[in-house]
Amino acid sequence: MQHTEGYVNIARRIFNATRYEASDEDVRKLAVNMALLEQRGLGKLNKRLVDARKHTKIFETIAEHNFAVMLISHHCAQIPINYEPDDLQSPPDFKVQIGDITFWIQIKDLQKLERENRQDKLIQKIIEKAKEIKVGKFFSCKLSDDFKEDCLPELIDFMKKKTTSAIDDKSFLFTSKSNQRAKIGLRSAVNAELSELTLGYAGDLEMVNLTGLARDQIKESLLNAAGAFKWEVDRQNINLIVMEADNKEDIDICDAVFGTEYESVVESRDFWCRENDGLFRDSDFSRKVAGVIAIKRKEKWHPVSNYHMILYMNDSFKHLLEDIKKLLSFDMVVYYCMRPPMGQGNFKVLS
Repeated sequence: MQHTEGYVNIARRIFNATRYEASDEDVRKLAVNMALLEQRGLGKLNKRLVDARKHTKIFETIAEHNFAVMLISHHCAQIPINYEPDDLQSPPDFKVQIGDITFWIQIKDLQKLERENRQDKLIQKIIEKAKEIKVGKFFSCKLSDDFKEDCLPELIDFMKKKTTSAIDDKSFLFTSKSNQRAKIGLRSAVNAELSELTLGYAGDLEMVNLTGLARDQIKESLLNAAGAFKWEVDRQNINLIVMEADNKEDIDICDAVFGTEYESVVESRDFWCRENDGLFRDSDFSRKVAGVIAIKRKEKWHPVSNYHMILYMNDSFKHLLEDIKKLLSFDMVVYYCMRPPMGQGNFKVLS
């Protein structure tokens, strides 16, 4: 086995194949993790990372890499942990054996970190340029996915023209000469004295007013992931989907797995209810998936990171919860119990 130092050059070459500008710390952390995985017999995952050609595949594999490190950090060497086990054709991503229970884990819906990194750098440059606009207001900024740095001068000129005369809570759509877009909102500072234009919020233009899009994307991704399981959940085989969800809202995940939330009035009382369109109400999905684990990077803008973890529990298998807790330490466990016959339900959150 190579020591950590032997992986530094390999880690640097991996990052050089992406658009992400890795720091020395990023390289060091990836090298450390590669050495840890090699030591625990997960060299196949290291090879997958080295062999990845497209930058998107590299970041997807780094996410699997991060998760594998969390697994081996949580369990001693006597607990067998396998990546894409050889004894199955088209196996789930991970197999973990704890006593007489086999955990099968499929990772899905991984984020494209290099895009996040690029967008963040654009926002930082907009913040710096906006300081030159001596108008004491907050601004919001939403960028289209294809927005490029060479459009920034046009955007800043646009903001200068709009800021002095714009009324509060007014939004303006900017379109560059090359048809790249941004949406700028302005409002006065109420509880702060500002001497310059100051960022209040930034985000993705494509997600504005697209109700249900994130929920539907999550459902589609989870349905695809469930296809990795050719068997149903029982006490000896627990199937779990891990979803990297840095840019996913908890409410969208709940809508996807528990059902779309809506308000209902019964006997003059308001109730929050859920439709029967959640994946845990779909018999094919529900029989195969005991829970969905949403993971969010603790170091948001760095590819090599530990995760916060929330387990969304399939109520049909809540009797397996204590077994699932043997696999990992969760920051929160959420499940939704239906109360017949009216269909209202309530969340139970275990932190």
